[in-house]
Amino acid sequence: MAKDGQIALSGRLRTIGGMVPQGSRVADIGADHGYLPIWLMQQGRVSFVAACDVNRAPLEHARRSAAQYGLEEAIPFRLGDGLSCILPEEVDTVIIAGMGGETIAAILNAAPWTNRPQYRLLLQPMTKQPLLRAWLAEHGYRFLEERLVYENHTYFPVMAVTGGGTPRVLSAAAQWGGVLLDRDPLQGAALSETIRHLRCAAEGLEQSAAPENKRKVAEHRTVMEALQRMKEDWEHDNGQGN
Repeated sequence: MAKDGQIALSGRLRTIGGMVPQGSRVADIGADHGYLPIWLMQQGRVSFVAACDVNRAPLEHARRSAAQYGLEEAIPFRLGDGLSCILPEEVDTVIIAGMGGETIAAILNAAPWTNRPQYRLLLQPMTKQPLLRAWLAEHGYRFLEERLVYENHTYFPVMAVTGGGTPRVLSAAAQWGGVLLDRDPLQGAALSETIRHLRCAAEGLEQSAAPENKRKVAEHRTVMEALQRMKEDWEHDNGQGN
């Protein structure tokens, strides 16, 4: 992982790190190996970063990683569920990455202070991205930025949001296709992959005669049509059309 004493990050983690404002005070929830907090400290990007995890083993792994780079004393390592081990006044930026969208929503729901405009939240869901986008909008979080990363043959969104907005309902297309990805160079391919995924799911559901599954098939078809229109708009706006 090291080169000339500097830790090397995956593209996914580097994208998240690049969205952290200079001089931020950060809580990294689910720190895993601790690579991102180490990178943020080495880059001089943060004035404070705490590595937090609900399990002791990954937290100890993160501590050992930090020790390899002489940063064990510079990074607080906190054991706790979600944001329970962070005081609101300690941070202005919260990173929750590498978890399912439902888990991220539950962590934020348990920490209502994150829904204030002074906090920047960097969220990188591995699964259930539509659920997370819908939850954020319904609870008044405002989308500031969204970027796509392609890693391990999968497109992952990284969302920057803040609180204090007006609750709203996202369209199904926005839930599945993203909110601020109009100019992202990966959006066209990501939409194609999402459409393919929904088509496969619909074809599987069509094998069942259950009324509930028929309704789901109709919903999938509607979303696919909306995503196709979104993809065509992206192609037009980015000079990708025929």
